[in-house]
Amino acid sequence: MKRSIITIIAAIFLLGIFNSCNSNSKTSESEDVIKIGFTFHTTSSFFDAVQEGIEIVVEENGATLISIDGKSDANYQLGVIEDFITQDVDAVIYTPVDAAASKAALEKLKEAGIPVINVDSAVNDLNLITSFVSTDNYSAGRLAGEELLKNHPNGGTVAILDYPENDAAVQRANGFTDAIKPHGFEVVAQLDAGVKPETGMSVAEDILQAHSDLTAMFVICDDSAHGTYAAIKASGMDVELYSVNGGPESKVAFKRDGTEGIWKASPAQSPVTMGKLAAEAAFKYINGENVEKEYLIPSFVISAENIDEYGDADWQ
Repeated sequence: MKRSIITIIAAIFLLGIFNSCNSNSKTSESEDVIKIGFTFHTTSSFFDAVQEGIEIVVEENGATLISIDGKSDANYQLGVIEDFITQDVDAVIYTPVDAAASKAALEKLKEAGIPVINVDSAVNDLNLITSFVSTDNYSAGRLAGEELLKNHPNGGTVAILDYPENDAAVQRANGFTDAIKPHGFEVVAQLDAGVKPETGMSVAEDILQAHSDLTAMFVICDDSAHGTYAAIKASGMDVELYSVNGGPESKVAFKRDGTEGIWKASPAQSPVTMGKLAAEAAFKYINGENVEKEYLIPSFVISAENIDEYGDADWQ
């Protein structure tokens, strides 16, 4: 009887050791899974598409993605970065809410030894990042300006709805302005309209009231341009709209309104490609491979004239 009890106790003891070993093994495996943090400016179809591209590469590598919206608040986004550091992520893919305010976050990440892949809009100090992945935003803005020139070779008056705290937006506005200014165009207003439709609509309404002879408006992204489109439509004025993104908002308008519509052109971004390149750069760095300091993705014009080539909903 004693021998039976001892045998049972020994079996329980050995089973406990076995389970303990299994438990430690699972924990170790979990700790070995690469974690990528992704924080971006604000929720939008654009950043949904960037995340789609990131997810493809993350899944291919058997890693984990932690994605958190920056809520257009630089202080909140700093807290997101601090949380990534606490979670001991292996790399951060980062679109800053405010380029100037990004330094504090980047310094914390550098101190923690976490590489940063800067996406879409550049931080102020590129020395604090591993790589920058973006559309060639200056070229995209210039393409929009060249489309305006095709329609109005003799010049006219233009308003620009920009977003000064965002480097990508600044580059687009600069490219657009450089394309049109030598050709008889006058920029009669340049105002911050952010990246939301409601802001684009409100700012556009004010500009339309102040400038009854306006030829066109250039808006730095389709999101705010969507609101601008509504304002122009409601005004009944003969004002054209040009933007950057080639996103679902402009595609729907091109498809619906045709070549006679208000919205004339939107040089495209490819956020899915952007997300893939950013994630690939992160894994290359983690694996000790060479990473380029900058990856610029060429833009191309989407308009009512070629919309059938690109569809009217999804991002490219």
